[in-house]
Amino acid sequence: MRYRQRRLGEVAEGGSQGLDYANALTAARAWFDRPDTRTLAAESYPLGCCRSLKICPAGAIVTVGHALDDYVEWKRLAAARSHFETNLSLINHHIVPRLAEIPLDEFNGLHLRDFARQVLETPPKRGRQEQGAQRGISSLSEDQLRKRKKTLNTLISILRVAFQMAWENGRTDNDRCWRCLRRLPNVDRPRMLFLTRQECRVLLSRCRPDLRRFVLGALYSGCRATELHRLRVADVARHGYGIFVAPVKTYRPRFVFLPDEGMLFFLSLCEGRPSHSLIFVRDDGRPWEPRHNRYLFKRAVRDAGLPAEFVFHGLRHTYASQLVQAGTPLSIVAEQLGHASTSTVSNTYGHLAPQVREAEIRRRFEPIREEEQDSMRSASLKSGTDWSDAPDWRSYARVDDDTSWPKSNFSKAGADALRLLRRGELTRAPGRRGIVDRDE
Repeated sequence: MRYRQRRLGEVAEGGSQGLDYANALTAARAWFDRPDTRTLAAESYPLGCCRSLKICPAGAIVTVGHALDDYVEWKRLAAARSHFETNLSLINHHIVPRLAEIPLDEFNGLHLRDFARQVLETPPKRGRQEQGAQRGISSLSEDQLRKRKKTLNTLISILRVAFQMAWENGRTDNDRCWRCLRRLPNVDRPRMLFLTRQECRVLLSRCRPDLRRFVLGALYSGCRATELHRLRVADVARHGYGIFVAPVKTYRPRFVFLPDEGMLFFLSLCEGRPSHSLIFVRDDGRPWEPRHNRYLFKRAVRDAGLPAEFVFHGLRHTYASQLVQAGTPLSIVAEQLGHASTSTVSNTYGHLAPQVREAEIRRRFEPIREEEQDSMRSASLKSGTDWSDAPDWRSYARVDDDTSWPKSNFSKAGADALRLLRRGELTRAPGRRGIVDRDE
């Protein structure tokens, strides 16, 4: 998105001639009202996130829209704000325009198949960008298809809960509407982008002082940016050797224990300051905001020569990945991050870098031919490659598998859904159960 700037005049300072705030505001409004400016201006839109369904279901016939309305009102009470806003955005963008007017008792697997095709062929939309043109499934790369299937599965989960609630609330006696919903088989990819300690030091050297403090806070604690924004002096050493984190994304507060180095860092930031003061502020005294650490951090990443896709949240992944690689039990990592169980930690951070796996295998494998250990060790060292000398250590021993198809399908997807997604032509083999590829 491009912006235009216009200089309205000099600022009035110390009695000099120029524009004060009121006159500058009047001049700005006059400039925006000019015909030539209006032709360049974007359409106005409300600030903030939409917090209501984009339809108002009415009538005696219970539709998918009625079920979604009940679901949204329940989530408004039960879900965390960020989760509620994310789900509502997905509902308004994908489900409402395609399914809201279908009578709930008539919803079946054919509706799901058509809905799945439409979602998979719809490119992602970000922010205020215009929606791109539909793309055929065959034109999508494996990684693009995997991401679209992940979005579709989220939408199917929302529909399933909404339809079950409608059945529980007595809006329908027909349970087919939710029994026909099946998630598509998909393989999710764990986040592999995290930094080594040397890369962390390079990144810190490229940060300006206030951003450097903010980055250190994330590396020492593994906290989210929004949690660090709200951290106050009174939260440090409040219940023990660490920091108290108030609930932000979830409703569960937690206490994050710190290493000695991290505790000394946080105590130094609190020294001589009132208990209600925010710990992390900019050099000009203003509080940190998401937009600040977004563009400033992006510039620091570029100056440090790190991958362009590395974002601030990657510091949280760096914190967790380092603990997992060091052998920290997943239950402890989950408690530090504020997760309710170890499943998220296991799926997201439980993978070890290839270098760590290599070290573990070489250290723990019990020898079989002990009499030849010295000669084998010498030969392996001569023929082996030291990953630390590789130009890009992230590509060391990496095997790229972009396919989104799992080895075992636990999603119970129907034949129509499978036929929709497979690259080859599918058919049923005589005398055999299930679906096979004709090329098999």
